[in-house]
Amino acid sequence: MKKFLFTALLALLAFSCSANKTTPAPAVAGGTSEETNALARNEVLSVIGRDGQSKTALAFNPSSYLASEYGGKFAQVRSFEISAWLKIDSLPEKSAMPHNLIGKFNAKDAALPSEFSLSLLNGACGTEVPTFAFFLTDENSAFDCKQAVLSKEPVKAGSWILVKAKWDGRYLTLFQDGVTVAREEKISPVLPYSRLPVYLGKSQISFAIDGLSLNTEAL
Repeated sequence: MKKFLFTALLALLAFSCSANKTTPAPAVAGGTSEETNALARNEVLSVIGRDGQSKTALAFNPSSYLASEYGGKFAQVRSFEISAWLKIDSLPEKSAMPHNLIGKFNAKDAALPSEFSLSLLNGACGTEVPTFAFFLTDENSAFDCKQAVLSKEPVKAGSWILVKAKWDGRYLTLFQDGVTVAREEKISPVLPYSRLPVYLGKSQISFAIDGLSLNTEAL
């Protein structure tokens, strides 16, 4: 099992984040430079995490993002899982496009997602209220609601929510606070080969993230 934890990285970045878009962050103990140093970020701030005491979380405003070369770890995998604590500080206005929270895509292309995205929707894909969704496409696909599973649980602002998205090679499953909120069949042999980065943010909303875990096998 290949598991890449962002928790230590988030804590370390809390001491180094700034408005600088290109300055590389320090390496995390035990990580390779490919995994931890090839980062770009913009206007990411450290904030108190879900424990209510320590600055373990990162806060994103509508123009914030953090890009990581962890994206290469997802090339040609047969299953994977994303898990994170999310606190949405500002619910989005109605929009026909998703608001990426965690995703692997080409930032120069407005058509999201390119490969996968854990997103917040409000208006897109027929949603009437802010809702989490998980998209799984391929490198050449444009935004398509048929490629997503959507939660039926509305998102409330200001509270930490544990969100997990899993693809096991056959099913896409979305969880909120340990409860399955969406599950659909999505058979695909492997993800496409690419080294597109994993982006946190670029969402046009304000939110915080803590305890992010990326696994290249679905548990």
